[in-house]
This record gives sequence, C-alpha cells and structure tokens, in this order.
Amino acid sequence: MGKRCKYSLVFKSQFNFKGFKIAGISHDDERLLVELERSGRPSLCPRCGRRVKRVEDEYVRVVRDLDLGCLRCYVQFPQYKIFCRCGHRGHEKLEFVREYSRCTKRLEKHVSVLCKHMSIKEAAQVVGLDWKTVKSIDKNTMRESLVPLDSSNPRVIGVDEIAYEKGHKYLTVVRDVEKGCVLWTGIGRKEVTLDLFFAILGYEKSMNVKAVVMDMWDPYIASVRKNTRAEIVFDKFHIAKKAGECIDSIRRREFRGAGKAERKHWKDKRFLILSREKNLPSEKRETLQELLELNQPLYKAYLLKEQLLDILDARYQNHAMLRLQTWKENVESSGLEEFQALVRTLDRYMYGVTALFKHHITNAGSEGFNTKINIIKRRSYGLQDLEYFMLKILTICRKPSS
Repeated sequence: MGKRCKYSLVFKSQFNFKGFKIAGISHDDERLLVELERSGRPSLCPRCGRRVKRVEDEYVRVVRDLDLGCLRCYVQFPQYKIFCRCGHRGHEKLEFVREYSRCTKRLEKHVSVLCKHMSIKEAAQVVGLDWKTVKSIDKNTMRESLVPLDSSNPRVIGVDEIAYEKGHKYLTVVRDVEKGCVLWTGIGRKEVTLDLFFAILGYEKSMNVKAVVMDMWDPYIASVRKNTRAEIVFDKFHIAKKAGECIDSIRRREFRGAGKAERKHWKDKRFLILSREKNLPSEKRETLQELLELNQPLYKAYLLKEQLLDILDARYQNHAMLRLQTWKENVESSGLEEFQALVRTLDRYMYGVTALFKHHITNAGSEGFNTKINIIKRRSYGLQDLEYFMLKILTICRKPSS
C-alpha cells in the first residue's frame, strides 16, 4: 500500500480547484456535497483574461461532479458577476466549470468518453443524468474539439454519400484518402452540397486537390469541375457493383423463365453468382460451374463480370485500356442488353475510368467508415438531431486509421 494520507488531504487533492479551497463536506446515503470557499485569488475576465477586482454580485452555485464511490458528488461554491475594463459584464471565468453548465468540466469529459463507446441512454444510466443532458454535453464537447476544415490541405479526396433516413435522404461525406479520415459532412448530395465543402476549404486549397475519387454521380462531377483542377477518378468498387447488378438482373430474368427443375437448382444461389470465382472454396466452385452450365446467358454474364473485375485490378493503364476494349467487344457479341447498357455508361464516363488506372485510388476506406456510421446510428438515440449525427461522424471518423 502507498503512504497513508489524512482524510482532509485526500479530499484536497481530489477537489483542488484553482481559486477555491474546501470549506466543508456533508453526505447522506446517496449524495456527497463538497462546499468550497474562495482562496483569495482575483477573478478572471472570460473575454480578455485580465484579473478583475470589481465584483457586482455574488451567488451560490451547485454543480454535479464525478461520483465518489457509490455517492453522487456535488460541488457548491460562490461565483461572482464582474465588470471588466474591456466592457465585459457578466460571470467570471472558472477553470473547472463552464458558464451555465450544471456539471464540472471533468464530469463532462467523462460523459463524452462514455458516449464514444455506448448509447446516450446507457451513458445517462451510468452517470445518473438525464439523457438530454448527456447528449447536450457530448454535443458541446464535440463542437469544441473539432479541427476547422480550413486547417486541412488534402491532395486526394474521396466523395461518397450515406443514407441517414428512409426516403432518399442523404449526407455527403468527404474523406482525405491519403490520411484516411473524414474531413466534412453535408446535408444532401446535390452540386451545391459539395460546393459548400470547397467554399469552406478555400479557393487555394481546393485548387491544390489533385484527384477526387467518387461514384458516377453528375452533381458531384459538376461541383469538382467547377471548384478544382483535380482529375476525377471513378471508384472501381462502384463499377464492380454495376457489373454485379447486371448479372443479378439476368439471373432474375432467367429464373422467371426457367422450368421447375431448373429453378430448384438456382434457388438460394445468388451469393455464388455474385461472388468472384477465385474467392470461392473448391466445393463452391464446382456448384457454381454446374449451375452456370444449365443456362447459357447466365454463363456468358458471369464470364463478362469476371473479366471486368480482373481488368479493374490491372496495374498498368495502357494494358488495362486494351483489355477493356476487348471486353467491350465481347459484350457486344454476347447480346446481353444489361452489359451493353453498362458499356454505354462506361463510355460516357470513360475519363474517370481511365484515371482509375492512373491513380489506383478507391473509396474502399469509406466502407470501414460506413460500418462505424451504422454503429453511430444505433447509438444516437434516433436521428431527429441531424447535427448531432454529423458531429458523431466527424469525431469518430476523423482520426487516421492505423
């Protein structure tokens, strides 16, 4: 055991608030009240930081502090209303508590840490506060801790959208691809939404952006072209998703026209058809091969999908573009309208596909963020407060991933 201390010294060390000293302690079975008195230090102006001697009023204030064992702890102290030469008339600045707050700063910090790992409701139960108070504390803490966007200088950014509510309600999320962190969130996924990001970032830093990776979404494309000189790169996983949608559409069409025996073979096989063959175990590959042999259009579609995904993994731009041209010819001869429509889409956005093989960047990191965001949704006590949800995303996803 460490050195024994006097009872009073233990409390002095725990309630060592600048400008105050302990005047008395009282408690019952549930609560502990620590009464403080001033130690003679002059008051500080919250506006200019000067020491102020002119006191206009004094009142007693009681705030919650960190629990002491099983006791809810409260701190009672006198606070001054002051008048400073700088013109400030109001409450003095105290280091251990915010103006108008009913909790000490260290309790607020504890609440904010809890809210990173559990829901608001759970955090409120732990500390014994109302959930609205806990949410307000967490919200204010996040606001103050955020680094302003204009202090960032990203070279490569990723732009993606996430649905925050049913009914096509989206947030735009902008990431620093190189640092692996979220820079900004905005409401909607329109051109003006992304325009706001570049406006806050500033003209000079927007012009320093070298590449932007995104989906084939025209409003984002228009904003990037208007506000930057960056190359637009289309995310290969977005292209792969479109190829998956093509083969899934063909699967559904062929399933509807299949006989009873053939349908029985195809039932519950969607995952196999959408999977890459190289990622399947040997027994699943055999099942897939048997399935594809039953239907020629589906077999063609699967080959086209696999060929495109292999091309998207290519390292060299010239080689990839030659292979892509051959693939487009294969699509044309296949007669599959779904893939022919995909070719027309790729031709329209070929500049971003070509840039993909030059920069080799993706929005893959956003998938990890999306997982975190889904966890935030479950913990955020509903999404009625969209600002709180956006602050959570920025706070939890802003640190570079290790």
